[in-house]
Amino acid sequence: MLNLKRLYQITSDNSLSFSQKMQSLLQLGSSYYKLELGIISEISGELYTVCHAVSPDNALLLGTTFPVCDTYCIHTLATNEALSFHHAGKSRIAQHPCYQNFGLESYIGVPLLVEGERFGTINFSSSTPRTSPFSEEEHDFIELLAHWAGNEIARHEKITLLQAQQKKMARQQHILEQMGQLAGVGAWEVDLITNKAYWSQVTKQIHEVPSDYEPQLSSAINFYKEGENRQRLSNLVNRAIEKGGHFSGEFEIITHKGNTKWVASKGRAELENGQCVRLIGAFQDITEQVYYREQLENRHKELSLALEARGLFLANMSHEIRTPINGVLGMLQILQDSPLTEKQQHFLNLAKDSGLSLLGIVNDILDFTKVDSGKLNLEIIPIKLHSLLNSCIDVFMPRAGDKSIKVSKDFNISDDMIILSDPTRLRQICSNLVSNAIKFTHQGGIDIHVQLTPLNTEKARLTLTVKDSGIGISEAQLATLFQPFNQADVSTTRKFGGTGLGLSITKNLCQLMNGDVTVQSAVDGGSVFQASIEVTLPQTNQINKTKASLIHQTKTLSQLKVLVVEDNEINQVVVGEMLKQHKIEFDIAADGLEALAILQHEAKQSRFYSLVLMDCQMPNMDGYEATKQIRQLPEPLASLPIVALTANALTGEKEKCLACGMSDYLSKPIEQDMLHALLQKFA
Repeated sequence: MLNLKRLYQITSDNSLSFSQKMQSLLQLGSSYYKLELGIISEISGELYTVCHAVSPDNALLLGTTFPVCDTYCIHTLATNEALSFHHAGKSRIAQHPCYQNFGLESYIGVPLLVEGERFGTINFSSSTPRTSPFSEEEHDFIELLAHWAGNEIARHEKITLLQAQQKKMARQQHILEQMGQLAGVGAWEVDLITNKAYWSQVTKQIHEVPSDYEPQLSSAINFYKEGENRQRLSNLVNRAIEKGGHFSGEFEIITHKGNTKWVASKGRAELENGQCVRLIGAFQDITEQVYYREQLENRHKELSLALEARGLFLANMSHEIRTPINGVLGMLQILQDSPLTEKQQHFLNLAKDSGLSLLGIVNDILDFTKVDSGKLNLEIIPIKLHSLLNSCIDVFMPRAGDKSIKVSKDFNISDDMIILSDPTRLRQICSNLVSNAIKFTHQGGIDIHVQLTPLNTEKARLTLTVKDSGIGISEAQLATLFQPFNQADVSTTRKFGGTGLGLSITKNLCQLMNGDVTVQSAVDGGSVFQASIEVTLPQTNQINKTKASLIHQTKTLSQLKVLVVEDNEINQVVVGEMLKQHKIEFDIAADGLEALAILQHEAKQSRFYSLVLMDCQMPNMDGYEATKQIRQLPEPLASLPIVALTANALTGEKEKCLACGMSDYLSKPIEQDMLHALLQKFA
């Protein structure tokens, strides 16, 4: 009875905290059982955690954990009732880890339940054995302790959760009050039973009425600007009254002082027995937001016009610059096949290199604008990987030879490997890295390594590593190396030239192709650039079809008859001379109108052209319109192959050409090999 009285005193003492009560409980149990160690544990999975404890010198710290299998409680949990051992060393648990490690001879414990769920155990133990087994009364007492402890833990958890929720609600209420003041959000209410309206002080401030103003249900709507604005609000409110639910909108009001404001009003209908009895809602002044939104919309329109103007400017720039470059490079290609002295050939090569450098700068700028505007699209077509990389690198061999630089290639791919990717962009990545390596290397060599690593049955990662023994890059310069219009330093631009866009474009291309480019370098220690992209692996049937389609079949071209539609006289000569080299008969039209007249005149004589090479930008009638009109002529003119010749290299140009009815697309400056391949296609 003394122990029960003491237990009652502990449980009823409101001056004790939860932890103090649990501690007192364990002290009572230790005293009752005359055992030195008392523990309330929490058991989660395989982990035993000490939550409350009494021990000699407080040696057992709260929060200490053990594997549950290393405690006597593993047996208590298995029996699911009170369990005791008065002399463990002479019992069935003599080999238990708890006995082996801690030498606990006497033990009594019971599972601890919290709201019907197993929480852990309450147990008492000692290193001294008892002279006799624990009695039935002692088992009942620990059951009683466990029952009380479980209730107290549940009560404590609920109080803790309630306190946390109260703190959270108080904090949220405080935040809402602050937000209402800071954001100028007011409240309103309309009681449809009493026909009375309520406005909060913020709502009154927005309407610019006195603080003691009493809104009237019949006149409150008059603050809303007359016309569509007021009618829209009336419709929303009436619908909510009839059907319930929420409504919201932005409305223009005229305040008590005659000022115009924009407000956001939100409301909700409260129904009782299917009838609306109350409308409640929030009210906010959004005049400033509406003003800035209108400013942004106007700015957006201005930017859209500016972007359109920029696009038009770039298209014109592309045409105006690439057209003369086409003439220069075209004439140089034709001249290259003429009998020349060694000195003349040298001068010709210098002129051609200069033209190609100029073309490279123009292409860099145009590619940068595509990447910058997010309009660079990739094409996915079959590529003979080994052949493409070889041809790309071989272009730079003469330049490397002039500087006595050794270029070594290590392709870890088969000669007939076929992938699906964008050949133009892959060639561009390779060319940028190899060109840079040669540019910044004065002696030594360049090592190029290619690795294709399968990711799964459909995808692979293509890695291109270019290592040079060049001038290297400092750590500070590496930080900005891939930024546009940036080179290692100012002297680099003066000494080596370039736009500073090559590496920026390369990085963007790699990232667009699900890869990246990295660099390792040190001053005078050379550089290692590694570019990786993701490519598609064709299936077996695709590979067979692709190999068949990639087999080069040379056809005779002399039977062709071509109409060249071009307004630039130099380009007329360039294209004409290229056609002459293949002994192809051709005629020239200066614009779309003349082309239509020639086609119709020849058709009347039963003479038809095999192909039309159509410039896009011409006076009188451009190539787009001429193509549309040709497609409306009787057969066979309507289906005549028409190939676009355009100096506009911007994104969307090819699609624009195909959309108006052209059969294919050839970008200026025209290369003989590209023209030859195209003629083979339509031969």
